Amino acid sequence: MPTLAIIGAQWGDEGKGKITDYLDENADMIVRFQGGNNAGHTIVVDDKVFKLHGLPSGVVRPGKLAVIGNGVVVNLDDLAEEIEQVKQAGGSMDGLRISDRAHLIMNYHKKLDGAEEKYRGKNVVGTTGKGIGPTYQDKIARIGFRAGDLLEEDLLKDKISFILPYKKDLMAMLGAESCSCTNETLLSKMLRWKDLIGDRICDTSVLINEALDDGKKVLFEGAQGAMLDIDHGTYPYVTSSATCGGGICTGSGIAPNRLDKVLGVVKAYTTRVGEGPFVSELTGDLGKELQSKGGEFGVTTGRGRRCGWLDLVVCEHASRLCGFTSIGITKLDVLNDVPELPVCVAYEIDGQEVKHFPASISKLSMAKPVYENMKGWKGWKDTSALIKGGYDELPGEMREYIEFMERYLKVKADIISLGPDRDETIDRRNDWWY
Repeated sequence: MPTLAIIGAQWGDEGKGKITDYLDENADMIVRFQGGNNAGHTIVVDDKVFKLHGLPSGVVRPGKLAVIGNGVVVNLDDLAEEIEQVKQAGGSMDGLRISDRAHLIMNYHKKLDGAEEKYRGKNVVGTTGKGIGPTYQDKIARIGFRAGDLLEEDLLKDKISFILPYKKDLMAMLGAESCSCTNETLLSKMLRWKDLIGDRICDTSVLINEALDDGKKVLFEGAQGAMLDIDHGTYPYVTSSATCGGGICTGSGIAPNRLDKVLGVVKAYTTRVGEGPFVSELTGDLGKELQSKGGEFGVTTGRGRRCGWLDLVVCEHASRLCGFTSIGITKLDVLNDVPELPVCVAYEIDGQEVKHFPASISKLSMAKPVYENMKGWKGWKDTSALIKGGYDELPGEMREYIEFMERYLKVKADIISLGPDRDETIDRRNDWWY
């Protein structure tokens, strides 16, 4: 029953797509358990670059089952475009499965997303405008469409006749762009979705659990990061799903005792997109330099990411909530030739030193970082030679930086990523599936 989960330890954009792609080579099944196409994973395979949003990262590898779990919200129009992208690059979609319990993102959800942000005025959350929040709202309000509904035309007709007028009234009330669809045109569109993916819809909880019963290797892939969790993140500047460890079980339909290993992906510095407090943020030229050198622009929105020094208070919060058994550190190469690297190990709030991430946004907004300064390292010319030499051949200052993180988090760094390609990775563990 070998399982491995990969979760971002910060606000997303840690490089989970690359790490998932690296580790799923020996997996039989890859499962997305939360989020929607507001997430973005960039995967580089040889000379091909895949920018995925709704599809699990494992779809670029042939022969894998790639599962979109019940905790995911799905935009089927955008998913169709991604499917075509992978096919055009020579990939196969034969292994794609979608939970019959996964909720569907409708066009009115996107319109409502924009209207709600506008309505908030100065209190904007900074959503991607993809309709993710309104879709999860409908899920909780018990008025959402699920993928399994596409297989029952009479049920679709009944739900459309109730939900569409309700949504049109809500859009008018919020001043959203009007929706021109009718009951008949919406039904026709949803039946086209059935033709597109109907044969891929199933009870994926059964599928996953049967795979585990048969001794198959299952990898669970998170979207966003732990700090965007609806309960434990920087609320209200969070996403609408459970991004921490507990979301794996609720979002895929497995029991907690079926989880073995949890890998937390930590970017060597910290970034976030959108609004919300960011204690170690760099607002000057150095922040812009990190943004440029690290290519810190959102895969989904194209927005520049806010950049700052590594914040281990954030990472400890994530590790405690998710149960990291290992960490993978990414983008260490971006810090090449930076002479000094401050690492945030605590916050100063109202004159007191705080070592655990607080829930209060007002306290976070006034928090000052408490830094320990680490020496930087010189860059290198030949990444492949460095990778071949292994961990012990890394610059001494880089190893000190990594080992400082290990001591603080009490978790070993089993993966060291020195670039975006699969082969730019040092793997310090050879028993991921045992």
